[in-house]
Amino acid sequence: MGSRKVIAALLVLSFSSFSFAEEHTGEIIYKIKDEYRKPGDKELIKVFTPDNNVISTESYLSLMNDSGYYDYVGFNTIENEPEEFEDVSELFNVNLDPDFQKQWQHTKLETIFAWDYTKGAHEVIVGVCDSGVESTHEDLLGNVLSSGWDFVDEDNDAEPVTQHGTFVSGLIAANSMNQLGGAGVSPNVKILPLKITTSRGSTTMKKIADCIQYAADHGAKVINVSFTGVQNEVVEIAGKYAADKGALLVYAAGNQGRDRADYPDFENVFIVGATNSDDQRWTYRKFFKSGGSNYGPFIDVVAPGHKVYSTTTYIRHNNQNDEIIKYKSGSGTSYATPITAAVAALIYSINPNFTPFEVANIITQSAENIGDEYMFGAGRINAHEAVKLATKYFNQQ
Repeated sequence: MGSRKVIAALLVLSFSSFSFAEEHTGEIIYKIKDEYRKPGDKELIKVFTPDNNVISTESYLSLMNDSGYYDYVGFNTIENEPEEFEDVSELFNVNLDPDFQKQWQHTKLETIFAWDYTKGAHEVIVGVCDSGVESTHEDLLGNVLSSGWDFVDEDNDAEPVTQHGTFVSGLIAANSMNQLGGAGVSPNVKILPLKITTSRGSTTMKKIADCIQYAADHGAKVINVSFTGVQNEVVEIAGKYAADKGALLVYAAGNQGRDRADYPDFENVFIVGATNSDDQRWTYRKFFKSGGSNYGPFIDVVAPGHKVYSTTTYIRHNNQNDEIIKYKSGSGTSYATPITAAVAALIYSINPNFTPFEVANIITQSAENIGDEYMFGAGRINAHEAVKLATKYFNQQ
């Protein structure tokens, strides 16, 4: 996405093919072409369970795909929170001094200087499609909207079932003035908490698409998805819907540490890889397993994602006998993504009328070149340079 991808943006994206995923629910998800959609039908991605006593799921897929009625047909794949990478030596309790200095990402992003322009506008909403958010966390109080939604239980209880969504939200909007546990990159914006996972951290592509649509329909200017599935065409469909509503979809590149040359370079999805404090691609090795930030031509930018420090759940997920832990450090593209989403929120705070493509271009144009584009996209993001450039563009309008 952005100026780096002009050629890719001119390509016609074909939705006429589908792939067979290894893990799926047995359901088919699909998008009806606009000319065949019933009046008043607002559901972007629909789901259907075939009767396998009549015909196989694969045959249903082929028939639907060949009918000419659909923009997209595919399996409802199972997606997950990327594997958790946690440094247990860096779990902090509430008795320690303020921990802003532990957040090395602020130095790289020059966040303090960005805050001379804006700490984020209260009117700017970031939709967090994740595991729910602990709204009563001391460092998120007042920054989490009550209008969230739970796509698993289909109710308005978006309190967390894992810590992932709370960690992501803290990187975006943890308070900066309460002298507790550090700060988000855009501490004055609001989080729209949207729960899409079970307690095991799994979801489906249908729920991800529904979440993106919901966030766009409920005023989010930025939508963060720190899950697998970035290569799925449904993500582009949902990203296009969000862009038409004025929202930028920011998505994690994945943690397998692989060359993803075969991943599509979507026009409406802003994809983020992870770096360490030395501006190198984040990688890990644990016993006989290794991985890190995926890379390839689909990457737009990279952001800090190694041992970053943020808020974690402590009310619903600590036993009475456990030490209360409110903050911790973690690694992964899951966490580089919300840091980037937060910079997008700062840009929207300069001018809420920027288009998603303008916001994406500002982020890429202001990024620091740290190496090969194939590994790092346009470079490592810089909040200060981004808001400076946003202010310049705004003043020229």
